[in-house]
Amino acid sequence: MTRYLAGRVVAGLVSLFLFVTAIFFAARWLIPRRREPGDLSATDEYFELLDGLVSGDFLNSEAMASLPWTLLILTFALGIAFPLGHWLGKVAGWKSGSAGSAGLTIGAVVMYTIFPPLLVFVLIMVVSRFTNDQGIGFLRTLYNEGGLSPDTGWSMLRTIAVVAAAAGLVALAASRLDKAIPHPVWIVGLVGIPFLIWMRRGMWGEVSDILLYLAMPITAVSILVVGEVLLVSKSTTAEAAHEDFVFTARAKGVPDREVRDHHVARYAFLPMLSKLMVSIPFILVGLMIVEMAFAWPKFGVEGGGNLGTLGMTVPGMSSTLFTSLENRDAATVVEGLIAVGVVVLTFRLILEVIQAFLDPRIRVGSREP
Repeated sequence: MTRYLAGRVVAGLVSLFLFVTAIFFAARWLIPRRREPGDLSATDEYFELLDGLVSGDFLNSEAMASLPWTLLILTFALGIAFPLGHWLGKVAGWKSGSAGSAGLTIGAVVMYTIFPPLLVFVLIMVVSRFTNDQGIGFLRTLYNEGGLSPDTGWSMLRTIAVVAAAAGLVALAASRLDKAIPHPVWIVGLVGIPFLIWMRRGMWGEVSDILLYLAMPITAVSILVVGEVLLVSKSTTAEAAHEDFVFTARAKGVPDREVRDHHVARYAFLPMLSKLMVSIPFILVGLMIVEMAFAWPKFGVEGGGNLGTLGMTVPGMSSTLFTSLENRDAATVVEGLIAVGVVVLTFRLILEVIQAFLDPRIRVGSREP
């Protein structure tokens, strides 16, 4: 197992190095810049960038100030969509061919294929209609008055990471002892403990403002992701329902619900996890489209002039990247793309570690000489 994990870390670092190199020189070539006296050569800039990555100076860049909002949206969206999609897919796959299964499948296809800006527009219209536009106006005011602190965003992410790591250790210990922890306990722990920590630290006001502001982007990304997870979970569950171990369990008198939840669901989990690993870059791209789509333009009736925005600004990586492209700021573009690459590689490494603990074939393979 140790050799496997070490190999994945080394492979991730090599991939990051190649990604940084390709992005840097592509940006230097594609983004024209004004020549000024004293400019560094491409080679000097490249080694300065690598030095910043190694020394940690990269963490103080403009792109990193935007990263916590994108990470918070991604983390909460996956935390909602993955278990929800897995559960709905499990139900749909177990009752494959029923009217309920067909309805869930149609809904999943709609969610998976919906045009993200259209989804964002619908969400904005719903919130505006039920709050007489006061809800959107409040969110604009919250953003304009500087109610969103990047430091609080990073603090939230650190708390979530620590709680998730602790939950992973508890899950590993429980599996070694052949004990099962009830799902409600997991939900209460993973959701409740971070909120208790934030309240104890006196951060609740800032945290609630951030969650309120990011609620619509989180909802949009969750809808886009849950459809894909549901379809994969349904397919693998329906396939597993015809495996020999299912017939054996039923022959022993195990109730259908227990067969589904404790045998078939575990069988279906690994393919879904593998699919999620492949989909992380595409989910992140969809997230950035969602971020940009929330700044929905509002045009006047007469003259067609732009009168502002109907939506709100999400201060994530997308706004930083697109603004930097418009200003021909190649350095910030490179920093932003590197930050996105680090996020993708980190999430994939986390998922690979989870897969290694769950799949005995990987554990056995890691011991081979």
